[in-house]
Amino acid sequence: MQSAIAATAKKKGSWQHIIRLAMAMFLVLCFLMPMFQISAWKNVSLKNGLNGNGITMLSAAIELDDELQTIVRKGKLPEGVTSPVREAAQPLYLTGAATLLGLAAAFLMFLMCFAENLGVNLAKTRRILFTVLALLTAALMTAGMWNFQLFAQTIRDAAANTDDTFSRITKKLYQGDAVPAMSVTPWAMLGAVGMLVMAALQWLPEKKGALHRNLLWFVVPALTMYSCFVILPAVSSVYLGFTSYDGVTEASMRFIGWDNYKNIFESARFHSATFNTILIAAAFTVLVNVIALAMAVAVDKVRWCKNIFRSTFYLPVLISGIIAGFIWRIMFNYSFGVINFALNAIGLGSVKFIDTMPNALLSIIFVLLWKNAGYYMIIYLAALQGISTDLLEAASIDGANGRQTFRHVTLPMLAGSFTINLTLALINGLKVYDEIAILTNGGPGFSTETITYMVYKVAFGEMRQGYGTAMAVILFIIILVMGGFQSTMLRKREVQL
Repeated sequence: MQSAIAATAKKKGSWQHIIRLAMAMFLVLCFLMPMFQISAWKNVSLKNGLNGNGITMLSAAIELDDELQTIVRKGKLPEGVTSPVREAAQPLYLTGAATLLGLAAAFLMFLMCFAENLGVNLAKTRRILFTVLALLTAALMTAGMWNFQLFAQTIRDAAANTDDTFSRITKKLYQGDAVPAMSVTPWAMLGAVGMLVMAALQWLPEKKGALHRNLLWFVVPALTMYSCFVILPAVSSVYLGFTSYDGVTEASMRFIGWDNYKNIFESARFHSATFNTILIAAAFTVLVNVIALAMAVAVDKVRWCKNIFRSTFYLPVLISGIIAGFIWRIMFNYSFGVINFALNAIGLGSVKFIDTMPNALLSIIFVLLWKNAGYYMIIYLAALQGISTDLLEAASIDGANGRQTFRHVTLPMLAGSFTINLTLALINGLKVYDEIAILTNGGPGFSTETITYMVYKVAFGEMRQGYGTAMAVILFIIILVMGGFQSTMLRKREVQL
């Protein structure tokens, strides 16, 4: 009874950790997205009604003084001439600093929540630190938003001023014809509110876990590097999916909302790529596991030269996907490929393997199987050699033949390996790129494009990185949903077996 209660408490605590971790990642996104909201502050011009963010507001506060001084000097205005805009811009420091502080605080929260998921008990430190960071960030953001509104109102007043000095300065700085309706980006405001919610969550009661502080010193360096170079860029790229960014010019960084996603789902080319992706992933997942299991069983029963067979079957895995694509592209060549040479030699005639459908798609699947089967074979082989000989001998004594032993003893013992291999094969099948790029280049036409290959072609070939990033986000969701569902079902089967 006590063990059941403890298990329930532990499970509850783990869910609290997961919720805090997810909340921290969301806060990182809230404060990171404004950083990538590229705004054209050319000559500190506030046209186009752009939202403010930490970078642009800090740069504006720094540049306004210099720009105003330049205008006064070139315009030969009287000494000591100034503008209320100059004074009103100074509080932008506060708003910009608050946004940047929010990003640093959210990232620190994420690191601490991740450490706790590894067993490090930071409950007291976490509660105090999270509360202080949340209150400080929220206070600075509130003050910054108020000052920001005052700054916008000062701009309107300066533009409406009939005084020659103010008029000349305003026209130079703000081009006089467009007083912007500026505001602090909603992401930063949402982050400030989320900080307060996170602080409130810290004071909910929870079950204390065991201390494993030493784990922190091993994990934090790698986690920091991984977060800086993988997690943060991945999260920040989500914003690009809501823009018309072309990957080159800042002027193309216009927020267009859900237009990219709407165009994607209305695109026949994307529908074709999605069908190809699912077809390749399904065929690859099933066939590679069947072939790998057969290879593992065969190698496990080989009496002589076992290591040679293992190395031979595993060798294609060591070849780069690009190199493998080139090898098979030459072998599949219609005019001088070795396969068509052999077919002509026996009177069957040449076959267009990669130039027509459905041969091109089948050729891609074949190359994927040839290259990757050895990798999954190693996992099955390790599991086969881990099966106790006592179980196999008991089955033999009970009168089971080889087929019955394999079905009722060997296969159930491989349930864990099936979960790993099927999940890995599905994920790898959903993001195939190298072989398609070399073998068919997505052709003929767009008939062999997958989502991964289409993301590359659209983002870097057609210079539509915003559109391509939106497709990458959709692919991530597909992989997450399908991989998670498959893994859950297979683990339930493990328990049943």
